[in-house]
Amino acid sequence: MKKFLVIISSILSIVIISINQTQAVSVADFTPILDKKISKMETTEEKVKYLQSFSELLTNSKYTKSKDARLYNGIREYCLNMLNVFQHELNEEQGKSFQWIVSNNSEFLVKTSTLELSHLSNNFPNIDIQKVRESILSWHNQERASLWRNSYKYSLDLEWSATTRANNLAISGKTKNLHARKASDWYYNYNSMTNWFSSLWINFWNAPKWATAFSETVWRNVYKCNKSDCTDELITAIKKTWAWLIMWEKASNGSHYKAAVMKHFTQMWAWIAIDKVNNRYYVVLHYGVDF
Repeated sequence: MKKFLVIISSILSIVIISINQTQAVSVADFTPILDKKISKMETTEEKVKYLQSFSELLTNSKYTKSKDARLYNGIREYCLNMLNVFQHELNEEQGKSFQWIVSNNSEFLVKTSTLELSHLSNNFPNIDIQKVRESILSWHNQERASLWRNSYKYSLDLEWSATTRANNLAISGKTKNLHARKASDWYYNYNSMTNWFSSLWINFWNAPKWATAFSETVWRNVYKCNKSDCTDELITAIKKTWAWLIMWEKASNGSHYKAAVMKHFTQMWAWIAIDKVNNRYYVVLHYGVDF
């Protein structure tokens, strides 16, 4: 733990020096350093401990009362969001229940008080969610292979965005305008969604000028299963929706199908959230270019 704090403090010192020199450093300038550090860690537990130490350190008055407090708060928000994802993964690995951390940026994080859907481990007590996600990825890559296109890989950054979106939808119970980020949006507002991704510090820096940088597919459907293992039942339910929502559009090259096989997209993430109150599941698929 002390080793973490020494490393973290040194990184923040570099940021402080940069701020004093340029007055132009933002959270986006800092996050690649953190992402690179996290990516080199071998275990989920190590990542969780690192992010816990980092976010705790940033509550120190040295940072909260600094003239650059707003920047450090933004970095802490970033850490807390990443911590939510990795803490969920760790608890899934250990079979423990999990309480989401609610940061100041509540628009993008699930609060535990509503429908108790944010207890994600309890949300999948009888489902091998990894197997479900692997099935969704395999359907995509089988279709992409038939067109001689590169296989999708799962992206940690898109895990964060897809997980956040799916659980917010499940909590809201929305059944219409599932892409809309704000009340004034039409059904699919690309600019609004771009801003939403940016608010999660996800920026598609390598986006080509001639094409979209990302796409989102969302669907919901009825689901209820009380068996000891409902994995296959959920996969079957999702596969049916995949067939009529995405593969049915193949002949007409519809928007959902195009997103699934977009030639210049390289990565994706799929997340499923279950609304037990209304016996409904939500699937959010995020696709994008490398970044």
